[in-house]
Amino acid sequence: MKMTLTFPDEIAQQIQGLSNPSEFVNQVVKDALKKLTIQQQKASEPHRWAKIVQRVQNDPIHLDGYSQQLKKDMKEFRENFEFLHDK
Repeated sequence: MKMTLTFPDEIAQQIQGLSNPSEFVNQVVKDALKKLTIQQQKASEPHRWAKIVQRVQNDPIHLDGYSQQLKKDMKEFRENFEFLHDK
């Protein structure tokens, strides 16, 4: 498939000066698409802390009796939390 792309003159001149400009553009686009796919996959995965929270919520036994204390501590933290500029 042929596709027409528009580049700024400076970039177009540099690409045209390459020994194989088509292969260069193909490789750059492939690499960019691969990177984009990886970033999208990472964005859709829960972060490490979200996984920990999820595990605690789903499996309080995993905490071996500390779940009630943890919930109490989290509640106290939320209720008493202040930024330095709030004082």
